[in-house]
Amino acid sequence: MQAGTIVCHTEGMRLIPITEGVYRIPLSWGNAYLLTDGASGALIDTGLRRDRAALTGALAAAGSGSLQIRAVYLTHAHTDHAGNAAYFAGRDAGANGPCTRSARIYLHRREAPCLRAPGTAYIPPHPQCWRRPVTTLIFRAGALLYPVEGCEADCTVDDNDVIDTPAGTLRVVCCPGHTPGHVAYYRERDGLLFSGDAIVHVVPGWLRVALSLPPKVLCWDWEQTLLSARRLAALRPACLLAGHGPPLTQDTARRLQDFVRKL
Repeated sequence: MQAGTIVCHTEGMRLIPITEGVYRIPLSWGNAYLLTDGASGALIDTGLRRDRAALTGALAAAGSGSLQIRAVYLTHAHTDHAGNAAYFAGRDAGANGPCTRSARIYLHRREAPCLRAPGTAYIPPHPQCWRRPVTTLIFRAGALLYPVEGCEADCTVDDNDVIDTPAGTLRVVCCPGHTPGHVAYYRERDGLLFSGDAIVHVVPGWLRVALSLPPKVLCWDWEQTLLSARRLAALRPACLLAGHGPPLTQDTARRLQDFVRKL
């Protein structure tokens, strides 16, 4: 793959290079990330189901139509992250796309039930649903408007697991709070941190670029969300690659420390 931004003219999508073998794919609500050695690839998160044409178009451009996606590493199973996991694993009802569809799906064991039954997984259980009516309404609407096709995970991960990818090894960092089994993936050799929604780089609702946490109304446990943000900042990453917003590449460690001090 050549350096620079690769433009897929058919879908109007870009592959934006972060560093060798790592590309950001901006989608309608957030980001997916491609990890590749040029012949095979893996994805961190997969966007909404409605992003599928754009996502596969970008991947087709990256691999000249033959890129094999070997793995999908999910930070969590929300609809805007897991919407195409079953597709890349070849377990959906759709037609074949431009990529070989035999990926193995990785996610935390506490997220596995959420991917298996995504329609109701994040709706607060009774009687909590009555104490959190807005949260209940949002997740019920999301399940109807932006469904995720349920499937089984192939591999469950836990804290400090090390996984091999086409772009080097990643360490799993558990950071629950937004969801019960949310994880980040950390490439220790150069400090790349794929934070999912544990810390994002855009203010939700305002679309202003700045470090932020996910909306409290969408979090399973707010106190745990705060603790997880502090844990990620303590890694002192060189680059933050969040589920939403552009990469944070300048003075990343200090800015994260300043951010969590103000929480």
